[in-house]
Amino acid sequence: MGSHTKMYSFGVCVKRKANGSVCLFCIAKHKKMVLTFLGTAAAEGLPAVWCNCQTCRNARQAGGKEVRTRSQILIDDCVLVDFPMDTYTHALTHKLDLSRIDAVLITHAHMDHCYPQEFVLHGEPYAHDMKKSVLTVYGNPTVRNTFYAQTKAEMRPYIAQSVPFSVMHPYESVITASGYRVTAFPAKHTVGEECLIYAVEKDGTTALLFNDSGILPDEVYNNMAKAGMRFDLVSFDCTYGHARHGEGRHMGALDAADEREKMKAHCLVHEQTRYILTHFSHNGNISHEELSRLEKENNFTVAYDGMTMEIKNV
Repeated sequence: MGSHTKMYSFGVCVKRKANGSVCLFCIAKHKKMVLTFLGTAAAEGLPAVWCNCQTCRNARQAGGKEVRTRSQILIDDCVLVDFPMDTYTHALTHKLDLSRIDAVLITHAHMDHCYPQEFVLHGEPYAHDMKKSVLTVYGNPTVRNTFYAQTKAEMRPYIAQSVPFSVMHPYESVITASGYRVTAFPAKHTVGEECLIYAVEKDGTTALLFNDSGILPDEVYNNMAKAGMRFDLVSFDCTYGHARHGEGRHMGALDAADEREKMKAHCLVHEQTRYILTHFSHNGNISHEELSRLEKENNFTVAYDGMTMEIKNV
């Protein structure tokens, strides 16, 4: 199966080595996982591209943590969650070597999460001395179609071989080239698209990452519990700030608090689980400073661009 092993219905994490012996990725080694929130905004950015609302004017004036680029998360310099048009800016700002990445997990096909044109540059003569020669992109069938449609005109055949695409559906798992177990779950977002959120696990430490989703039905949490999931970090969509969005395709902090209670009821989290809010829009009408003050009492950390979080299985 090339650089990754695919499993279905939460199958046992087994991969055979070249000598025929079995490597069990489900053995917990209790090592840390480092997540960097490279970008924390919704599609329009913050301040938004064309906007002069009070929230955007405040962000331009204040700068710092009030300025947000499109949402993207880096895990241990190996895995990217989503690939927005701001990826190049993230690499420059945070001094990243993107050639170390061997897996990109794309949640859905909106341009602030899926900007595949950059992948046509993944090789000579555009890139020299890369640390890893193959980068696998994971996503749903709509993301796959977007990936091929937007790279077709400029993708050289030999570069295409270095950027294989692997389709994922809800409740499927893969083992990436660097040994991360990634499990996809259904998100609630775009009608007609199989949008995803991802649980990423390595060495017994697991993060659940909502990059664009409304509240989930109990069925999803039931399936997580049946699979024995237990999360050390959960990041939530917080497009609408300190508010409750309800049955829409995004969340506010009050929705995130409700989802956290569902997770506790299903024994999916523990006393030391870290809870993060990300993916913010100017439509939330609140500054980073004010939201951080409000949510500190609710045991949420409000992410900002460049925030690093280290977690470890307990």
